[in-house]
Amino acid sequence: MTLPPEEVILKGAAAWNKWQEENKFPPHFARPSWYECRDERGMQIKGRNELDFSGIHLTNASVHLAFAEGLNMRNAEVVGCHFEEGDFSRADFSNTTFVNTKFNKTILTDAVFEGAKFINCNLNRVNLVNADFRLKEIRETVVYGISAWDLKTDPSMKQSRLVIEKSYELYSDLIASGKIPMMVDDIEMAQFVYYLSSHKNMRNMINILNSKGVLLLGKFKDGGLERLYNLMDWFKTRNYTPMLFDFERPNSLDYTETVITMAGLAKFIVADLSGGSVPQELYATLSSFQKPVIVYSDQPAYSMFKDIKRKNRFSFEIVFSDEKDLYAKMEHSVKEAELGHAQLAHDLIDSHG
Repeated sequence: MTLPPEEVILKGAAAWNKWQEENKFPPHFARPSWYECRDERGMQIKGRNELDFSGIHLTNASVHLAFAEGLNMRNAEVVGCHFEEGDFSRADFSNTTFVNTKFNKTILTDAVFEGAKFINCNLNRVNLVNADFRLKEIRETVVYGISAWDLKTDPSMKQSRLVIEKSYELYSDLIASGKIPMMVDDIEMAQFVYYLSSHKNMRNMINILNSKGVLLLGKFKDGGLERLYNLMDWFKTRNYTPMLFDFERPNSLDYTETVITMAGLAKFIVADLSGGSVPQELYATLSSFQKPVIVYSDQPAYSMFKDIKRKNRFSFEIVFSDEKDLYAKMEHSVKEAELGHAQLAHDLIDSHG
C-alpha cells in the first residue's frame, strides 16, 4: 500500500526523495506538524525537534500553515515550492538551495541559513528576526516587507537584484511581463531604500535624525576609538542616536564630504580635539551648517577654535581632568547644545515660516 506524502516525508530524505522521483504530481501539505519531541510519557513537549529532513528534495510542493519549529532541513533542495505562513522558527536550513520558491508571511525567526542560496524566490513579509542569514548567495528575489531586525549577514555573501516592491510574483515573472521593479543589492538596505523612495518618508527620516542624531568626531589611535565607543553608549542611554565615521569611505565621497554629509543629518556635533583631522572636519562642517558643537580635550582648544566660536554662537568647550570630569561636564554641555538647537530651529521658522 502506497503511503500518502504527508506520511512519507516524516521518514526522511531517502524515503521522500524516492517517492518524489516515482510520483510526479505536486504534493500538498495542509497544517503539517513537522515537529517531534516527546517526553517519557509520549507527550509532545517544547525542546529539540528530532525530525530530520536534511538532504531532502522538495519539488513543486505547497506547504500551508506548517509547524516546524527547530526542523533540521540542512543540505536540502527546495524548487518551485510555496510556503504559506507557518512556523519554521529555529529551523536549520544550512547549505540549502531555494529556487523558484515563494514564502508568504512565514515565521523564520532565529532560523539558520548559513551557506544557503535563494535564486528567483519571493520572501514576501517573512519574519527573519535574529536569523543567521550568512548566505552563500541571494539574487533575483523579492524581499518586500521582510522583518529583518538583528539579521546576521556576511559581507562576502553575493547579493543582487533584490526586489523591494510589493509583489506576490517571482522575479522571473515580473521581468517576463515587461516590468522592471525597484531593486537593491543589499538585503539590509532594502527597507531603508524603500523608505527613501517616498519624499514624505525622507522628510520624516531627516526630522528624526535631526532630533536624535549626534555626530562624534575624534582620533581612533591610542585609546581614542574606545573613548568614542564609550561616548556612543553614553549618548544611547540618553535617547540619542550617535553616529561615528568608523566604516569604509563611500565610493562617491571623499573623507571630508562624508563627514559633512553625516553632520547635516545630526542635531549637534561632539568632537575630541586630540584627533589630528578634527580641526579640518569642524571647519568644513561649520562652513556649511549652523550646528551646535561641543569640543573636549584635556587642554585648552587650538587657537583658531576662537574663530569658530565667533562665527558659531553655539560652540561649547570642555577642558577635563579625567573621564569622570568629562562626563559630568558633557551632561551640562549637552543641555546647552539642546538650547542652541532649539534656538536655531526657532530662527529658521522666523526666516522661512
